[in-house]
Amino acid sequence: MMILGTIALVLAAAASSPLDRLPKDAAGDVVRRAIEYAGGMERWSSMRSVSFRKTTTRYRPDGSVESVRIAVHQYLLHPSPKMRISWDDAGKKIVLINDGQQAWKTVDGVPAKAVDDVNLARNSTFGSHYVFGIPFKLTDPGVHVRHAGREKLSGGTTVDKIRVIYDKGAGDAAGYHTWTYDFDTKSGRLVANQLLYEKGKYDYTEYHDEVSVDGIRVATRRPSHPADARGKTGKKATEVKYDDIKFNVPLAEALFRK
Repeated sequence: MMILGTIALVLAAAASSPLDRLPKDAAGDVVRRAIEYAGGMERWSSMRSVSFRKTTTRYRPDGSVESVRIAVHQYLLHPSPKMRISWDDAGKKIVLINDGQQAWKTVDGVPAKAVDDVNLARNSTFGSHYVFGIPFKLTDPGVHVRHAGREKLSGGTTVDKIRVIYDKGAGDAAGYHTWTYDFDTKSGRLVANQLLYEKGKYDYTEYHDEVSVDGIRVATRRPSHPADARGKTGKKATEVKYDDIKFNVPLAEALFRK
């Protein structure tokens, strides 16, 4: 009897999935459909690492280009995320690293100790990894999703709006940022997100130019606009583009150490 009970527990554990953390309601159904559309939880969980190039273009209010940054992103995805982001800045080599416990910035190999540098390292590594992993990251422990209604966007697409709520201490955004994601009601495709990053200040990001890499769908172009509580309001402020996306690339643990 004890042997049978042990086998049952092992089978139950093997059958469990991050999807089981999602609620059995409308919000859970929307996120499950989005994950299936994006490639499925099983395929995502099989991706141990990813690398890609991220080009961030910032625009002035008149529409002219203010700056362009091309950075290489390298992430260990499972079982515990670690991140490394590197780029050249006026001849200096900038590297941000997050080992899963702490984050830091180096300039030409020398650690930067200012509080702003440490905050930049933590916020940039965590945030970039998190956004890249949506909708899969919505199954993380301590993440709760709520259905926030449906809306027909200006382009004609009807979306389910999913608001994300965090347990205290879950993720770096808990208690500070409010994310709302828009998923196509028909396909489950991630269409846009709205971020409340400061009281009364919003950012609205659209997702375009989707590609499939090893069975995972990735939106490779993300323009962002200043916004209000009702959505996009201003001219494009930034645009992010991904290219050279590769999953399951060998990444040495030494990349994520000081």
